[in-house]
Amino acid sequence: MTLQQEVLVEERSDKHLEGKHDDFSACAGPVDAVKLAAHQWQEFLESSPDPMWIKDTQGHYVAVNKAYLRADPGQTRDVIGKTDFEVQSRDRAEMYVADDQIAIHDGVCEHEFSAVDQEGNLKYYNTKKTALHDVDGLLTGVLGQARDITTQRHLELALALENRRSSLFQHMLDAAATATSVGSFLADVLTMAHELFGYDRGGVYMLNPDGRTAHLVSAQGDSQVVQEQATSVPTDEEPFSRVYQTAEPFFSNTWHDPGSSARPDDPPLTLAVVPLVSLGRVIGSLDMAWRVPPKSEENWQGVLAAIAREIAIGMDRIETMAALQENTANLQAFFNSVQGFFFVVNREGKILAVGEQGARRLGQTPTELIGTDINDLHPQEERELSRIILGDMINGTRTSSTQTLVAADGMQIPVSTLVTRGSWNGSLALFTASQDITGSRRAAEALAVDRRRANALYDIIKAVGKARSMEEFLPSALTIALEATPFEGGGIYIVDGNHAILACTTGLGSELIERVRSLPIDDQPYRTVLREGKPTAFTELDQLPPDITQQYGVVSLISIPIAAGDTVVGALNLASAHGHNAELQTELLMSIGRTIGEAVVRLRADESVRASRQDFETLFEVMPYLVFILQEDGTIARINTAAAERLGRKANELCGTSVLDLCPPDRRTETACILADMIAGKASIYVLSLVNHEGELIQVETRRVVRTTWGGKPAIFGVSRELTSPGLDEQTVLNDKLTDSD
Repeated sequence: MTLQQEVLVEERSDKHLEGKHDDFSACAGPVDAVKLAAHQWQEFLESSPDPMWIKDTQGHYVAVNKAYLRADPGQTRDVIGKTDFEVQSRDRAEMYVADDQIAIHDGVCEHEFSAVDQEGNLKYYNTKKTALHDVDGLLTGVLGQARDITTQRHLELALALENRRSSLFQHMLDAAATATSVGSFLADVLTMAHELFGYDRGGVYMLNPDGRTAHLVSAQGDSQVVQEQATSVPTDEEPFSRVYQTAEPFFSNTWHDPGSSARPDDPPLTLAVVPLVSLGRVIGSLDMAWRVPPKSEENWQGVLAAIAREIAIGMDRIETMAALQENTANLQAFFNSVQGFFFVVNREGKILAVGEQGARRLGQTPTELIGTDINDLHPQEERELSRIILGDMINGTRTSSTQTLVAADGMQIPVSTLVTRGSWNGSLALFTASQDITGSRRAAEALAVDRRRANALYDIIKAVGKARSMEEFLPSALTIALEATPFEGGGIYIVDGNHAILACTTGLGSELIERVRSLPIDDQPYRTVLREGKPTAFTELDQLPPDITQQYGVVSLISIPIAAGDTVVGALNLASAHGHNAELQTELLMSIGRTIGEAVVRLRADESVRASRQDFETLFEVMPYLVFILQEDGTIARINTAAAERLGRKANELCGTSVLDLCPPDRRTETACILADMIAGKASIYVLSLVNHEGELIQVETRRVVRTTWGGKPAIFGVSRELTSPGLDEQTVLNDKLTDSD
């Protein structure tokens, strides 16, 4: 596509074009090129960094600048004096003339289009055609200009990509916080990862108990490629050996699935296998494959590693919550046509001419600006530097600069300026074209904010993955929050009943925060944060709580809820010695607060599970009876030390063996029937005959069997006592009588 392939105005009919091709003469008589002051027009055109051209009333090209020739590889200077019908195909020429007619009829024709330059690079342009008239209002020609907006478009595209990535990542965090099962969580994450990466095959493998193999637990992608994915993989073979043995990711652009490399129709895949690590141990892997590799600028490998960390953390949370349940309940026509700020300036800096668009943006008219010093359009503090830059431009040692213009209302406009030396009315002059870069700066700033947010969330996820307790995690989370924002200090409070207790503090204001170790959650301003889950910002001293004074150096303060879902579990209080627009930081801080909240819930659950397990272990071992847990097939899942010693074995040796192996050979059938009755709950008392390591026959009586789960599988729990050889002893008889009387 060439520069002149502008976007065709919709709904143009052949009737509209008929008779229009040579109809400029109906608007005004022919104008001689001399009358156009071609030399001066050419200087005007060359002063612009953008492609520009002028046609006369007969549709002939009378002037084009060098930028026009550079942007259109198919054009040469032979275009001068010719019409579109002499240098282009008829269809294309009709399209160009139709655009000229719109400009003549409406005064202006404007649209955006893309084109490929001489180097083969895709460029984006904003094209504007403007009708030119003389002082009597007669049409003299058409002026065209194409503004290169490629950089801005690239920034917009990069920002959109970062916003999309950040949004998907936040959705993954939400999925980890709300999923109730590992299967649904993995399916959601793989769906989101597919939307982000567009893989052909994705799956999650989990390490089997034997450590030698890993099995596929969730898979998505192209059905044919997914079907070729192994359901079970060996952890000691590539690509999995490095992943499972050293916790390092595996990336390859030349991977062939085992058994397929010999096929000539089997192209190599791009394969990524990333370890899932929990508490320092590899528990599985995230596997993705592409027929066409992802673009390197998308930093897909780093993002993939972050997703893998989130998967591991999410699975930990889900499994922890499941374990907890099991243990407790089981983002001018020429000048007027020039976009931006266009000035003609003499060597003293006096403005000789100015574009109307730029003058209007500055809140003035061209008449008001002509004759004034261009340096006066800059902020007071920049004027001395502006005079130095202007001198360099007059001397020809500088051709560009980035400065600030000040409008009549005081608004400051950052601009990027390109300058060309020329002549105006026979004297040396500078032609300056400045473009407002506010949008580009804002886009770059927004992109930086989104990146800071993503980095902060990644860092918090890594911190919670390493921590084993809130005491270890919260100081790290507070430090990450401070590094991601302009605040200089703060603290974290955790809800405990009707108060929030200080958990950690650092930096500016820490002395003050240390004084306030407990916050009543029902009193303002804390109720808004701790009860309603809304942020509260204080930007003036008289808005701060009464006990905050200048002695602590605090000028602004913001309090952010730390929440998991709808439940507020604490507050993140940040302080600064400067005033801040707190609204610019709230979205970032709310994301940080949610991430910290989910981590707090997970760590609490971890601690509860550990405590519950410890209580169980203690009770299991202190009982003086034979205590056991059997799976439904009779396999011993757990046995206490007392029972193992009585059988002359170690407890870890007995686990995994069948209780039938402890029976006399002639009583295995009988014992199997008794075991079936125990599982079915057909009786209240069961007597088993067991043989210890020395061959001694031991009879044990089990009076109560409880059905339960162990390791997620059905099991039975029983407490047995050993019967004496001739009969029950006196104490046993007494216990039986007491039991019977109940």
